[in-house]
Amino acid sequence: MTKNRKLFEEVDNSSKNTQPVTVENSWDEKKSWLSIWLWTLLVSLISLILVGGWTRLTDSGLSIVEWKPITGMIPPLDAQGWLSEFEKYKSIPEFELVNFAITMQEFKFIYWWEWGHRQLARFIGFVWLVGFLTLWIRNQIPERWTFYFLAMGLLGALQAFLGWWMVSSGLDGQVVDVFSYRLAIHLTMAFIILALIFWAILFHSENSVALFESRRYRNKLSVNILFALGVLCYLQLALGALVAGIDAGRGYNDWPLMNGNWVPDDLLDYKPFIINFFENPGLVQFNHRLTAYILFVLVCIIWWINRKSSYVKIRVASNYLMIIVFVQMFIGVVTVLYSAPLPLASLHQFTAILFILAFINLFFRTYYPVSQKI
Repeated sequence: MTKNRKLFEEVDNSSKNTQPVTVENSWDEKKSWLSIWLWTLLVSLISLILVGGWTRLTDSGLSIVEWKPITGMIPPLDAQGWLSEFEKYKSIPEFELVNFAITMQEFKFIYWWEWGHRQLARFIGFVWLVGFLTLWIRNQIPERWTFYFLAMGLLGALQAFLGWWMVSSGLDGQVVDVFSYRLAIHLTMAFIILALIFWAILFHSENSVALFESRRYRNKLSVNILFALGVLCYLQLALGALVAGIDAGRGYNDWPLMNGNWVPDDLLDYKPFIINFFENPGLVQFNHRLTAYILFVLVCIIWWINRKSSYVKIRVASNYLMIIVFVQMFIGVVTVLYSAPLPLASLHQFTAILFILAFINLFFRTYYPVSQKI
């Protein structure tokens, strides 16, 4: 017969496992390592974009005329090595037609910029590879995110190819610099990867259950409007790269007019017609300005609509975007007025990075409208 038990009875736990459940702690550790990996990639990529901008603005991009993914990590180590690299540089049109009077010291300056740019790119690739393999082997990649993180690395490899594709256009004798449209594609791809990394950071900084539940409150119209705004943002990035690629920012240095006119006189003077959109400084800068005005107005409208949103994070994200678009417009105008000096041009690029990050943040908060906890 079963022995009766008292309702309140001391239980002897001496023979049982008293170790606490550590599933939650284990998951927190996984998210911690994942967060460190993603933030390292993000900061490194921001640095790479800025260094790439300086490389372009200092005309350093063609100083290394070969693409050697492994052996290219080693710079010249002696005078003979530097002389060899200098002789290779002398064989390209940029030296023959533009930098024919460059000294060895000046060559070393542009060489180190391009070399540093390439090493930083290699570092990012190394960080991605080590981080991805480590998380994968330790089974610490969140469910359904393996392909996402793999795609980030594949796009990084594509970006490396696009970088050489861009540089090679300045080596074959057709132009004295790289093709501006290749520069635009290269820069735009960098910002696409930047957005993917930041989106992953935002996603894994929130509670997955809360994100899943928030989908039922998603405003599809707002999401679609922001998606269209995002397309316009990336078009503007490409136009900015075209401006940098042909040094269009160093002409038409008045505002809001362009050489005293609302529309430049030589807007469509180049033949054939299509190259005006890539090589005509007047049209390229005009398009960049016009798109900036449209973006500014749209951001103001979105801010006005979201200022009364019931979601605190959407309101805050809208405020960030609004502030940054004001700063970006102001710096852009000053950059034009002062003929795009290096510090201002680089600052303008940095605020473009902040603008994209602020936009991705707003898009994420709108796509996953998580309510503020009380």
